[in-house]
Amino acid sequence: MREFATAKGILFPLLADQGSLVITELGLLDRDLAQHHAAFGLPTADHQLGVAYPAVFVLDESGQVVGKRIRENYRAREGALKLLAEALNLVLPVAGLQLSAAASHVTITAVADSTEYVRWQETRLHINLDVEAGWHIYGRPIPDGYTPLTVDVEAVPEVKVGAAEYPQTHPFRVEGLEEQFHVHEGTVEVRVPIAFNVPPGHGGIDLKIAVRYQACSDAECEPPAGQTLDIRLEEAAPE
Repeated sequence: MREFATAKGILFPLLADQGSLVITELGLLDRDLAQHHAAFGLPTADHQLGVAYPAVFVLDESGQVVGKRIRENYRAREGALKLLAEALNLVLPVAGLQLSAAASHVTITAVADSTEYVRWQETRLHINLDVEAGWHIYGRPIPDGYTPLTVDVEAVPEVKVGAAEYPQTHPFRVEGLEEQFHVHEGTVEVRVPIAFNVPPGHGGIDLKIAVRYQACSDAECEPPAGQTLDIRLEEAAPE
């Protein structure tokens, strides 16, 4: 541990948990490690047994645990920007390449947390829709026959694409119709978590983002529309 801390420039104390006693006491011992390795086609060596699930404990200023973020295995760790933003409820700037597409009454912008990806870390795509004033787009739940906002991401099989995280909608009714609608207005941000379970030296990865929606005002509705944006993330250099 001392050699590791020196090599990485770590200044805070590290615990050498001999026999995995603390890990076990915290309920973090990965008793299904072989199964988790098998999902990636990897064998499990004896010296790997006794490891913990990747876990982050969030403490307040008094040292009390106010949050726990536990991942299934080490190939799905949260990236630093995603972790800080979500664990501490911060709004942090993203530094990725920003792409835009404009259509009638809606402008779509897509950006990643960074222009680079780190193997075995989970990061995020941010898809923002700027809806023209006086217009809205449908969300869920939605009556039959209408098109809700949907974001899909395509990538190589080794890239794990999580479920899109949509913001809250608000109820909306059209005079003369019985259906209850739920809509988005203004600036709408959809976040999509992605993890890169690729071998070293894989190189750049292309992500295809497909956005589908239907824009309406109080008096009229546009036909369902869609936009596609392509983002390429480069592999971060090894530390």
